[in-house]
Amino acid sequence: MVASLGLAQSIRDQACSLFRTAQSEQLCCGRPLEAVAAASVYATSRCNGLGRSRAEVTACARCDHQRLTSAYNAMNIELELPTQPIAATDRIPRLATEPGVPDHVRRRALEFAQTARERGLTIGCRPSGVAAGCLYLATQRVGLCLSQQQIADTAGTSPNTLRNRRDELLEIDT
Repeated sequence: MVASLGLAQSIRDQACSLFRTAQSEQLCCGRPLEAVAAASVYATSRCNGLGRSRAEVTACARCDHQRLTSAYNAMNIELELPTQPIAATDRIPRLATEPGVPDHVRRRALEFAQTARERGLTIGCRPSGVAAGCLYLATQRVGLCLSQQQIADTAGTSPNTLRNRRDELLEIDT
C-alpha cells in the first residue's frame, strides 16, 4: 500500500509499528487485518501531515471505505494518535499533480487556501472542496483552461461545491 501511494520507507516503518501496537492493544479483534493495515497507513500519513485521503488508501487496499474508517476511528481513540487536522493546503499539491498544473498556479492556489483559513472560510467545509475552489480560482486567474468538472472529479467533490468555495474566495480576494 505504501509503495502504491508513493510514500517513503519511513512511513511504511511507522505504519508497521502502529499496526503492531494495534495488535497488542487488541484492536484487531473483530476487524479484518487488511482494514487495520490500511488504517495504519492512513493514520501514519495523517500523523505526518501528508495529504492522503481515505479514498486514496482504500483504492490500493483490500478493504472498503467503511471498514478502514471503523478501524481508523478505533485506533485514533484508543491509541490517542497525534493526528493533525486536514487542511486544504494539504490537498492542493496532490490535486494539482493529476492535471499537470504548473508550479506558479499551485503556489497561487496555496496562497488562496491560506487566506481562506485565516479569514475563517474553511470552518465547517471539507478540505477537498476548499482545495478544489482554490485551485480553480488560481487556474482562472492565470488563464489556464481546466474545467470545473475535471478539478471536482480529481478532488472527489462536486462542481457546485467547487463554485461555492470559489465564490467565497472571490468575496475576500482583492
